[in-house]
Amino acid sequence: MSFETFRGRNVSEAVAAVKAAFGANAVIASTRHVSNGRSGGLSHSFVEVTAAPGGDLRSTPFSRDVGRELRVATESAPRLPSPRGLPMAVKSDDAMEELRAMRAMIEELRGTPKPAAAKAPSRALQMLHYAGIEGALATQLASGAPRTRGPDADLRDFLRDRIAAQLTSIPSLIEQEGPRMITCIGPTGAGKTTTLAKLAAIASNDLGRSVAIITLDTFRVGAVEQVSRFAELMDLPLHVASDATDFARAVRSITADIILVDTPSRAPSDVGTMSLLAECMSTVENRAIDVLLVLPASIRARDAEALDTVYETCPPTALVITKLDETTQAGGALHAALRGPLPLAYLSSGPRVPEDLSQATANDLAAAILPEQ
Repeated sequence: MSFETFRGRNVSEAVAAVKAAFGANAVIASTRHVSNGRSGGLSHSFVEVTAAPGGDLRSTPFSRDVGRELRVATESAPRLPSPRGLPMAVKSDDAMEELRAMRAMIEELRGTPKPAAAKAPSRALQMLHYAGIEGALATQLASGAPRTRGPDADLRDFLRDRIAAQLTSIPSLIEQEGPRMITCIGPTGAGKTTTLAKLAAIASNDLGRSVAIITLDTFRVGAVEQVSRFAELMDLPLHVASDATDFARAVRSITADIILVDTPSRAPSDVGTMSLLAECMSTVENRAIDVLLVLPASIRARDAEALDTVYETCPPTALVITKLDETTQAGGALHAALRGPLPLAYLSSGPRVPEDLSQATANDLAAAILPEQ
């Protein structure tokens, strides 16, 4: 039996995707809640259901973690009568809501009729949710989608076209004439330094442009050594700056066509880091300045939507989506692109320097978000 994993913002949404994929006889192997452990605007959680086609739901137990939640809820509060013999208990409003959702999951997979007001999500919404596109954006994109019980290819093409129509892209920055400064910002682990190395290699080796690198990342252990190795391999000058004065001095000494700036890999909510970057950018004269927001394709929608306030001190001018090869849910990147909105600059589908970096197009990102099955 071949099992697949489905995700949703709640149990009902996850099981709707299971039913759409495997029908009413799907076998539920496990169900669990996943959270990124953050609080406030950056918090995010979802329900993950592992299922396979065929079988009889009535003989399939819930996963141990969901069963444990049921037992804890049952033991910690008085029981209430429940139809269909499902024991229910009141631990909190969240527990009650979860138990209702679990019952709805059983009924939906068994084909129990629902009231007209509780329609299951359309196939288009299920497809978008599975890709990581959530909330109002998913509803907007699914609006007007054809309803079909046949193959998903036509529906997938429809949604790709809707996604691509929302996006804009810009010509490759390293190919633009005149002196230029390109700065990479973004959360820890997004791939800023690797993206910078890819841009440097293409500009220097493929385009024949003169390139210099400035790193402001003097905080992280090994950060200077990492960018130094890249610079040495490409025979490019590297300048290390710890404050705005060092940065301005380095810029004045550089005559290269393109200056690439590597920034600290610290939490993006670090106000001091972003203020330092903004101060450094204010010292630059006679160069076009581009600030590239580098984000991993796996970023969650809620995290992506919070970034416009995180980087308001030094607002980005374009977007780079990295690590497209590491996720099957790249929809959060779309939330980041449309929140600003921010035009797409580059897409990265792997760690190779510079082969895995390409100029971004709306159609390419749409295809990455909803790939062929």
